[in-house]
Amino acid sequence: MHGDGLSMVLFPDQQSKTRMKTANADQNMQARIDGLKMDGVQFQVCANTLKGRNIPKEALYGVAEGDIIPSGVAQLSILQVQGYTYIKP
Repeated sequence: MHGDGLSMVLFPDQQSKTRMKTANADQNMQARIDGLKMDGVQFQVCANTLKGRNIPKEALYGVAEGDIIPSGVAQLSILQVQGYTYIKP
């Protein structure tokens, strides 16, 4: 996750403390995230976005230290070489 994508795991009460326009990690989203994680989905978070938007790790739902990667954009390239596809709506 990078850029505005982090809004999915940002606690709503933390939005005003960051440079994010929205925060969606309410109880319903938390349940959906938990379900996806139980199905094996990994949530990797871009350290560059955290720094650039002044978002502390504690403001994010379900993000552990091991989930934070140096660069979301670089990680997308790495995954694409491995056969994954990036789809942006």
